[in-house]
This record gives sequence, structure tokens and C-alpha cells, in this order.
Amino acid sequence: MIGSEILKRTKIFKLIQALEKREQLILAGATLVFSASLLVLGILYFQTKTYLVAAEGGRFREGIVGQPAFIDPVLPSTEADRDLAHIIFSSVADVSESIEAKENNTIWEVRLKDNIRWHDGERLTADDIIFTLLVIQDPAAGSPLLPSFEGVAAERVSELEVRFVLQGSYAFFGEDHLKNLRVIPKHIFADIPVLNFKLSTQGLHPIGSGPYGVVSYEKDADGLIKSIELKANRNYPQKPKISTLQIKFYRNEADLIRAYNLGQIDGFGLTTAEPVADKVKIRHRTYALRAPRYYAIFINESIAGEALKKLRVREALSATIDRERLAQIFGGYATPLYGPTILTPNLIEEFDPALLQGLELALIVPDEEFLTKTAGIVKENWEAHGAKVSVEVYSIKDLAEQILVDNNYPLLLFGNITKENQDLFAFWHSSRRFYPDQNLSLYEADDVDELLEDYRKTADPDERNEILKEVSDKITADVPAIFLYAPDYVYVASPQLGGVNEANIISTRDDRFNGIENWYVKTRRVFTRP
Repeated sequence: MIGSEILKRTKIFKLIQALEKREQLILAGATLVFSASLLVLGILYFQTKTYLVAAEGGRFREGIVGQPAFIDPVLPSTEADRDLAHIIFSSVADVSESIEAKENNTIWEVRLKDNIRWHDGERLTADDIIFTLLVIQDPAAGSPLLPSFEGVAAERVSELEVRFVLQGSYAFFGEDHLKNLRVIPKHIFADIPVLNFKLSTQGLHPIGSGPYGVVSYEKDADGLIKSIELKANRNYPQKPKISTLQIKFYRNEADLIRAYNLGQIDGFGLTTAEPVADKVKIRHRTYALRAPRYYAIFINESIAGEALKKLRVREALSATIDRERLAQIFGGYATPLYGPTILTPNLIEEFDPALLQGLELALIVPDEEFLTKTAGIVKENWEAHGAKVSVEVYSIKDLAEQILVDNNYPLLLFGNITKENQDLFAFWHSSRRFYPDQNLSLYEADDVDELLEDYRKTADPDERNEILKEVSDKITADVPAIFLYAPDYVYVASPQLGGVNEANIISTRDDRFNGIENWYVKTRRVFTRP
């Protein structure tokens, strides 16, 4: 009341009171326009002088097909276990201050960062790394990592130093093996027989040292895990920006996409994605991440018939396939290939399609939708030139037990994952011709063997790339397989998610979480420096 009385005594108030009603309205309108303009100018100035940066906090919900059973990087039971282990456990590379190769890449010395902690507060040391390797190498464990670390020895140099000794030179040990060797805690598992690991309480509530730790999980009435809640590990070397992750589990891809459309999850990945544009109905962003894998029709000349022993026939089979059409199976999220790497172009300049006339071909195909669609297009392409093609579809289990174990296939549509280093040794060296090895064409070439061996020993990237190009060209020219495409890994997320590294290379689906500590859903504005 006192304030209003004082205002009424001011000259400005008396002046306004002296104005006519129409003049007062004009003045009020002008004042309103001036205030609004001032506000807009202030907002524009703020936006001009500031920029958005990632902020800590928020929640992100990830959808996964499958069920977790034992969340452990050394003894995972399911793909969901591997996904979760990737963000709960640190790799040797993650916790290392330095990794140094010596003696022609046969010795690798690792020094750990100081004060790396497990989620329960215990310190991570060299003993944990050595223990992890010993568990992998224990035959009773049945670890899927055993082939990668067979013959590797680890020596304790100090509490924070480990020396790995290899049986032969291997240039990729650091960037591949140590990058993917996720450490398990010795103080948790040391007194548990390896056969009993999966009976421990660590199954769904593991202690790791990664960017996120498990807080809780939820089951449904049937005992299926519905979701797992994780919190950011504040002691991680680079503190994650997103505070809370919720991982939700679904029976199949259709349920996963439906959950996104209903706003129940914020992101999901598709390993072999067919077009998603017509399936995802709400706002989203699609990331096409490069995956170092290829699919091909592998030719087993020993039982494929006399015709397929002829190079010109194999060239005609390759040249008559419409690879651009095959790429559309994935909505364009695939690269047509003519060799085992993108380094090799189409080397077939001339071919005779008449060589396919009357040719009888039996194509074995795994029971995967995108592969059966691929087989259908290939059949159509070849039959357009007079071939007779039968397509036999097998479940993955039956394929392994009835077909692969005895190399009992003339033509096999299958895929190889070469990893980021594109090491082709396991797929094309003559020593890898028989099951369970992966030289599916039973290919033999002395000059290629020598190049593949050199590639593994070569540290210089430029020299290595030259060797890879030569290997790729030589294999392609021999046509032991008909290379088709390399699908991308497709990740779909709400537009609010930032920080995803679009240069991320996906060898296995859990690699989508590489750099998850940089993901964010919150932002703030900061002033630019003068």
C-alpha cells in the first residue's frame, strides 16, 4: 500500500494520468513491444554468445533382444551378457596408462593407471589381469576367449605392471586382444572353483570396474529378467555423463521396435537390420556404424562339381549377381563387395553368362531372414541365365552339426567377422581349412599364406594396408567365394541422445557401447571465451 501511494506521487505517474485513454493504450502497447523486443534481443545475445555442451545427469533406456544369465566378460552365456559386460567391466586397454610392444611384437608390457577401483572399492591390480587370463585358459571354464589367448603367458612385474609373452609375433595383440580382454575381480572369484562361477551371486549383480555398475534388476512372474538398473561409476577414469542406464529385455526384434514406438525405450541396435524407416514411427536418429564383416557364397570345389572348378564359370556366377539390389535388403545400409575387403574393386571385366546355361547348383543357407532373402535374389539372378538353383535352408544348430562339421556343402552362404584389424588369416590361410576353423572354401595358395603371415607381423599401418590390398586382390582373382556385401550395424536412438561416436567400428554388437561414457541426454549453455 505504501509503495503504491509513493508511485502515485511520482511525476511519471501523474503524466500518464494526464494522458487521454487512447494515449494511455498506445503507451502501454509501445511499452509491451519494447519489453518483448528487449527480451528477444537478450535471448538472441545469449544464444549468440553461448553454445551447448554436454551436461551430466539424466536417464537413458536401452532395449536388448535376449536374456541375461551370467553377466561376465570371460564366461558369458548369452549375447545380452556380453552387452552388459561391456559397460560393467573395463578392458585392459581401458585401465592402462601405457601398452608397449617389444621384441618384434612377441612381448607386450602393460602399466596400469594408478588407483583404478572395482565397484566395491577394492583396487584393481596386475593380479586381477593375470587371474583373468588364467580363468580364460582353464579348459574347465569353456571360455569363448580361449582360442584368442591360447599360448599367451602373463607375468607380474609389479602391482601395476604386467608382461604378456606371446609364442609368435602378433601386431594386433594390443589393439585387438588387450582392447577386448575385460578384467574380472580376483578377490571375488579366487576361492570359487571355475565350474561354480555361474552359481555365484555375481550372475546378475556383478562387481566390475567399468563405467556403470548394477544397482538392481526386475523379474516378471515367469522369472524372466525385465530390466536391469545401472548407475554411473563416479570413480571411472572418465566419469560417465549419463547418470542412470536402464537396460530392458525383449523376446524378439519386433517387440524391441514396438517398445521404441511406444516410448518405452530410448535406443536399440540391429545387427542385421532390414529397412527401419517404415518400422520406427516416432522421432529418432539412425546411426549407420561400419561393421568389419562380409557375407559371401563360399565354393567348396571338392564336392561342387567339375564345372565350378573352372575359373571362368565362377567368374560368370559372380558377375551375374545384382549386388546393388542385395544392398537394398538392408535399406541401403550395406556396402556391395567384390572381395573380402572394400580395397578390391570388381576385377571381372569380361565374362560369359552362357556358361550358366543348364548348370545345376545347390546353395546351403542359414535360417536367417536376410540370408534367405539374399539366396532368393541370387537364385533369381542365376536362373535368369539358365542355371537351375536349389536353396536348402538349415537352422544354425543343424548347419553346425550336419553341414559344417564335415564340409558337406557345394555352395554355402555365410559370413565372416574380420574385426577392426581386418586380419583375414583365420578365414583364408590354408592351415584353417577344416572344422572348427573358418576357411570355408578350403582355399589353398602359398603366396597368400605368406602374405597373411606377414600381415600379422607388420606394425606399420601403411605397409600393412599394402599387404592387405594384395591379399584381398589375390583371393578375389581366384574366386574361391562370391563376395556379396558388408552390412552396417544400425543403431536407432531418440534425438536427445548425443555423444555417439559415428566412427565407431562394430565387430560384435556390444561394441556399440564403445565410448558410452561420452553419451549424454542433458545439455547446458556456456559463454564463449572472448
